[in-house]
Amino acid sequence: MSSKFCPECGAEMGESKICEKCGYESKTKAKPKTKEKEKEVKPKVKEEAHPNWPSVENFVSELGKWAWIIGIIDGIIYLIWGFVWLGQILALVAQYPNILTYLPGVEIWYIVGGIVTIVFSFIIIKPRFSDKCAARDWDYLLNDVLQIGDVRIPWMLIWGILIEVFGQWWGGLPILIPALLLIFMGPKPYNWTTK
Repeated sequence: MSSKFCPECGAEMGESKICEKCGYESKTKAKPKTKEKEKEVKPKVKEEAHPNWPSVENFVSELGKWAWIIGIIDGIIYLIWGFVWLGQILALVAQYPNILTYLPGVEIWYIVGGIVTIVFSFIIIKPRFSDKCAARDWDYLLNDVLQIGDVRIPWMLIWGILIEVFGQWWGGLPILIPALLLIFMGPKPYNWTTK
């Protein structure tokens, strides 16, 4: 006597055609009602490009292609700025050693921000954003996401914000502008959730 197992819940069915645990019927092979409802509820999303996408595609590709170089320039300027101001503070302290009332926190932030921006632009932005923009690999950019639960956050937005935080205000714009254009006017609609 061979034993059968329910394909839905794994319970032993024996010779019976109906699972006592979940109600699965092997004769009709009916699927659970919950899966049928899920299929009915999901709306079909059109995979059409935004009507203005052809007019902005070249701009997105060019600006994105140069984003990593602009990030490196931003970091270099920040580094120079930090070292110049730090040098001035140290020269002032050397000239008037008894009046050290200023701590060079901002200047150290400039130096740290410059280093982070340069490294980040070369290691992350170039291969994962700029090269993809140059190749017009829009599917990669729209699907390279940080998923938190059901929410999909594009990495390109996060990278642009990080460059904005660690660099100057203009350093992250070559990432944020193409990212926003891709998300809201891209070749296909962007889904913010996995549902």
